[in-house]
Amino acid sequence: MPARLTSVEQLMPFPTAADLLATKSLKGVISVEPDTTVLAAMQAMADKQIGFLPVLMHGALAGVVSERDCARKVVLHQLPADSTAVSAIMSSPVYSVPPQAKIPECIMLMHDKGIRHLPVMAGSEIVGVLSVRDLMAALVVRHERLLRRFHEERLTLLYPDPSSY
Repeated sequence: MPARLTSVEQLMPFPTAADLLATKSLKGVISVEPDTTVLAAMQAMADKQIGFLPVLMHGALAGVVSERDCARKVVLHQLPADSTAVSAIMSSPVYSVPPQAKIPECIMLMHDKGIRHLPVMAGSEIVGVLSVRDLMAALVVRHERLLRRFHEERLTLLYPDPSSY
């Protein structure tokens, strides 16, 4: 007799941060250095159609900058984007997760800290960035699969004899 399932997680485990990164179309990490101008950072985000950049100093994660940071800290304060360094507006400290973190852990951290992007770190190396949109899309896919699975199980319970189909 198969082991009894005690949770939905046993039936269909949540994907990890590494699983989600593997499905993203943009591979690798686009980043800037602290002395990069806000204008150059905005241009990099526009070119790659992204809204968030890790700020790396000597290869280590020093902070992050988002389109929101640029709008609120540069535009609203009327700072010159062509001469303001990213280091002046970047957010720090940075909250991150390891590649083995599961979706609920990522969502809870993002919710608790009020952030929309989450760097994935393997030790001191940034291996990718997950957004709220990435996590919500993964949840929708998982829930659709669960609903299909429950529907199949319901049919099996209602019609246990395959010849009755």
